[in-house]
Amino acid sequence: MFKRILLPLDGSELAEITLPYGEELARRLGSEVILLHVRGQERQQEYEHIHQVYLDRLAETVKANINSGQPKAKQVKVTTKVESGEPSESICRLVDENDVDLIIMTAVSTSGLKIGKMLGSVTDHVCRTVPKPVMLIRPPGAKQTKGKEHLINHILITLDGSELSKLALPVAEELASKLKVSATLFRMANMIRLYDDGSESGTFIDYTKLNETEKKRVDAEMIILEREIKKKGIDVNHVVTSGFDAAEDIIETAKKAAADLMVMSTHGRSGLSRWAFGSVAEKILRQGEIPLVLVNAKAG
Repeated sequence: MFKRILLPLDGSELAEITLPYGEELARRLGSEVILLHVRGQERQQEYEHIHQVYLDRLAETVKANINSGQPKAKQVKVTTKVESGEPSESICRLVDENDVDLIIMTAVSTSGLKIGKMLGSVTDHVCRTVPKPVMLIRPPGAKQTKGKEHLINHILITLDGSELSKLALPVAEELASKLKVSATLFRMANMIRLYDDGSESGTFIDYTKLNETEKKRVDAEMIILEREIKKKGIDVNHVVTSGFDAAEDIIETAKKAAADLMVMSTHGRSGLSRWAFGSVAEKILRQGEIPLVLVNAKAG
């Protein structure tokens, strides 16, 4: 599933925070790495050589980091591409033409993208249109795994009960299996809010009992899913919370589980407005500390 990994770069240190993750995944998965730089159409053609030199030097370092200590038979390929045009269009075309399986990008860009205002950005366009998983690394390089050999040791898989959210499972399972790491399944049971309309109908509803029943129902579903994944040889557990704010519960669960990577589908129960680029995903990018892999529903 991860034969080729694409890392778009713009020459900034901010964009290069993706490199350690690209190197680790390539080394552990045996993936080919493609380094891409897209120069604007307004740039004169004579500058193309400068961009190529930048990528070539970077490629030498990346290749050395990936293949250090590896036998020749397991050494991976690192290639570079310099293109002229609009970045998002060039990335989408290159993904299609080169059978790219994973894109690693920063959650913000030097062109002014702000988390929480992603519409119109290169990252937003790629996540919405490319039917491939996109790993977003948030500055300053996400949470570095201190005292551990690898950057990725535990994966948090977020679900919401919809079939669309389960599209993240194959990607997360492949990563957990190939990287030989453990995983946690997360799902929040939505609590029922009690609104007082001022009426005195005399009807009593035990919302506490209803919420407990809902959590037990969700937990039963997650137990079944956990068993199915364990049959694939993956070390996995599950966490079910009960609340109103999925993003807060996800962030807190990631901390408690010591997760290094989060995987979620870009479509939830209510489509983009609920998960991808809605309040949940943006809040996770804004307040979370670990990389987030978004799996576009088109990939399913």
